[in-house]
Amino acid sequence: MTEKVSVFSASELCEKDKARIEKIFSKKHSGAVEFSYSVDAALLGGLLIIDGNDYYDSTVAGRLAKLKRSLL
Repeated sequence: MTEKVSVFSASELCEKDKARIEKIFSKKHSGAVEFSYSVDAALLGGLLIIDGNDYYDSTVAGRLAKLKRSLL
């Protein structure tokens, strides 16, 4: 079964960055992995990676939202 990993960034990633992400997530999965890359300027910076049910958010927008929740 092919695993799907979706990567969202504020700007287009270079091939070196894509290769690094693919290396990390390919090690995590024993089978084939399909990667999709999308640009979303609303993220402001950083990466959002969705790997099945796992969610890795290192975006500026995500960090700001977390800070806002902690202040309320």
